Amino acid sequence: MQGGFLIKDNSSLQRTNEWLEQRKGRFTGSKIKDLMGCGRSTAQKPWGSIEKIYDFGATCERYIYKVGKERTTGVRDMDVSSQQMEYGKLNEPLLVQQLLKNGIISNFEEVPFLEFPNYSNGGASADGKAIFKGELVGLELKCTTSWDGHYNRMYEPVHDKHDDFWQFQSEMLALGVDKLLYVVAYPGTVEKYDYNIVNASPLHQKLILERCKIADAAIELWDEYSYKEALKIAIANYKSENQ
Repeated sequence: MQGGFLIKDNSSLQRTNEWLEQRKGRFTGSKIKDLMGCGRSTAQKPWGSIEKIYDFGATCERYIYKVGKERTTGVRDMDVSSQQMEYGKLNEPLLVQQLLKNGIISNFEEVPFLEFPNYSNGGASADGKAIFKGELVGLELKCTTSWDGHYNRMYEPVHDKHDDFWQFQSEMLALGVDKLLYVVAYPGTVEKYDYNIVNASPLHQKLILERCKIADAAIELWDEYSYKEALKIAIANYKSENQ
C-alpha cells in the first residue's frame, strides 16, 4: 500500500499459464469482436435488427471453431507473443503507477479472468478496476508503439466498429460496472497519455450473450453434424425459439 493506493508487485493475475487455462474453450473479451462479426449483407444494419443478430460472418465462424476445438479436445492455441504484446505487458504496470501518481485514479486493483453473469463459457479480463472521480470503473490500458495505433484507439469514435468496443462491453459485463476508463499511452512512454470514459451498452452486452449461447449450441451438435451444418441448425433453432 502506497499513499492510500493499492500497488501490487510484478506478479500478475493475467498472462500466466493458469490464466490461459481459464480462458481455454471460452469466449473471451479480447476476441469478442470476432464473435460479433457479420457478413456483408448486414454490415450496415444496426445492432438489434433481427437479420444482424443471426448473420454469423466468416471471422465469427472461425472463432467459434477455435473455441469449440479447445473445448472439445482440451488443447489450446500456442501462446505466441508479439513484440507489441511484450511491450504492453512490461509497460502497463508502469502506466497504472503513473495514473496513480497523477491522481487520475485511486484504489487500483488488478482483476483475474471473470466469467460473464450467469454464463460460465465466456468472460473477460480487464486490466483492473479503480476509482475515477469518486466512481468505481473498469480500467483498460493500451501502451501504443505508433501514432497510428494511438489515433485508431483514441480518436476514432467508440461505437460498435471501433477496434476495442466489444472488448470494452465484455469487460464491463464481467466486472459488473457501468463505466470503463480507457487509457492510451503515447508511443514509447507512460508519462503522457490520453483517456476517455466508455459507457456500458445493455443492448450490445445482451447480444454478446446471445451469440455466445448460439455458438455453444452449435458446438454441442458437432458429434452429429459437420461444423458449418451444426452452426446453421443452432441459428435456426435459436431463431425459432425467440420469434
